[in-house]
Amino acid sequence: MKYDTAGQPIYEPIQNCDCGLTGGCEKCIWKANMTELEKEQQKLDDWKRRFDEDIERRSKILFPPIKK
Repeated sequence: MKYDTAGQPIYEPIQNCDCGLTGGCEKCIWKANMTELEKEQQKLDDWKRRFDEDIERRSKILFPPIKK
């Protein structure tokens, strides 16, 4: 680890991208946006699944199968 003249450690920047930057390039911003979009898509898919299950359950209660 490197130290400055006051004896404080100099931390190396964490590289989030293969470009060597820490989130400032267009590629890094695009990756961050895609991650957020994937999270939102997963939330939407979960909501759709719960909605479909609820509609199916309510339909069985409101419209029971006819027995012959």
